[in-house]
Formats: sequence, structure tokens, C-alpha cells
Amino acid sequence: MSPETIIALIASFGFGGLITAIASHYLAKGKEIDFKKHEQKEKRYRSTLLYMDVYFKPENIKFLSSRQPDIFSQNDVIEYLKAEYHEMILYSPKSVLMSIKKFIEKPTHDNFFETILEMRRDLWIKEKDLSVSEVRIDFPKDK
Repeated sequence: MSPETIIALIASFGFGGLITAIASHYLAKGKEIDFKKHEQKEKRYRSTLLYMDVYFKPENIKFLSSRQPDIFSQNDVIEYLKAEYHEMILYSPKSVLMSIKKFIEKPTHDNFFETILEMRRDLWIKEKDLSVSEVRIDFPKDK
């Protein structure tokens, strides 16, 4: 082999390795960003569900006192959920937004479970595999 061919081969391997390293870096960075987005969305959804649950059991407000010391009533919970809903417009898919909106307008256990299922679908499942009737628990006083 000629020296030019050897230099060309070495250069091409070096250049290819550099491109591979750069591509790997950006792919890993993209995965990290996606993971952080997913993690933040999951935290926000869990927080929202906690407040929705407190709507039905106001005595559980005590569990929120460290997070929101200014929440005292069901109306306060709904106002908090409205604020959370406005933030969700930034990052949630339409199905989650519409379910939380429906809950705010008419807080029932069915609407609560519908919201849980939409959040579940957004975060993990990606398909509708459960219905409200399958996961619904009968509560003594359904609103």
C-alpha cells in the first residue's frame, strides 16, 4: 500500500471515530433531557393527583400542609388545580388537559379516575388498556 492510502485510511478511521463520538454524545444528551422531562412530568402529575384526592377527603389536607400551607378547603384545592392546569398546557397532551379540565368543572370520582388513566397513558402505556369501570373503587359518598 502506498503511504497516501495508509494516511487516507488512518484519517478516515479517525474522522469516523470522531463523528461517532459526537453523535453518541448528542444522542446520550437527548436521552438525558427526555428522561428529565419525563421525570418532571411524572412529579407534576403525582402532585396533581394528590390534590385531586384531597378534594374528596378534605381531612387529608393535613398531608399537604408542608407543601401548601394556604389550602384549607375543597375550593382552595380546585383553585390550586386550576393553576396547575394552566401550567400543564405547556407540557401535557390534549387528552390529559381535557381530563383535568373536566375534573375541575365537575369533580367526580369517575373524572378523577379518567384523569389518572390519561396521565398513565401519557407517561407509560401509550395505549388505552384500562377503563374507568375497571379501576373504579366505589366510595361511600360519590360526588
